[in-house]
Amino acid sequence: NCEWMLIQLSYHLSEQTPFYSMLAKPRIERLYDLDRGDACNSSSFTTSNHCGTHVDAPRHFCADGRPITSYAPDELAFTAPALLDVAVTDCELITPQHLTACSSLAPESDLLLLRTGFGVFRHEERRYVDRAPGFSAAAAQFLMERFTRLRALAVDFVSISALEHEQEGAAAHRVFLGCGQFADRPILLIEDARIPDPVPAFKRVILAPWMLEGLDSAPCTLLGEVADA
Repeated sequence: NCEWMLIQLSYHLSEQTPFYSMLAKPRIERLYDLDRGDACNSSSFTTSNHCGTHVDAPRHFCADGRPITSYAPDELAFTAPALLDVAVTDCELITPQHLTACSSLAPESDLLLLRTGFGVFRHEERRYVDRAPGFSAAAAQFLMERFTRLRALAVDFVSISALEHEQEGAAAHRVFLGCGQFADRPILLIEDARIPDPVPAFKRVILAPWMLEGLDSAPCTLLGEVADA
């Protein structure tokens, strides 16, 4: 009988998580401490909901879009994931020309794992955040037209929006999140994902966001289920 194991495709959130210099990083404050003689350990924390591995839901850019807390568990499980390798350099915009390998992927794919390899620079905070690649609106349009059953896209860089091309990145977000043409089938955007090399054949991928009412989007855990030979 075949047994299955889980592989983590997300990073732990910490005070060292690479993030934008103009925004506050996660902060943990110890409230009760066994080492101080308290009865237990307990902490409070603050963080941006777009720090670290997180999932953008339509409400992030669309005023009437769905918030992440509106998604049911079965909407967060993906049974037809596909890997797409894209070669880009610092600050480069992904265009439709980068996506020609899509022709070899099943059109019924429900999750795309887009791997650029930029995750190797995650320990170089300013390069990873400030010089990350991003999507053009045309590339977003291309993927939405090619994959009509797509429900999520995971990328191994900090955001769909490259800091060097913020307006173009905002336009790409709006395409993916259904602020216009694709309002009837917006997709979820999983940013700062951990996509290994090589990628095993996943039976399914499970997305587990923080379900905090009032959030447009949320930090998340992403798990891939594979056969344990």
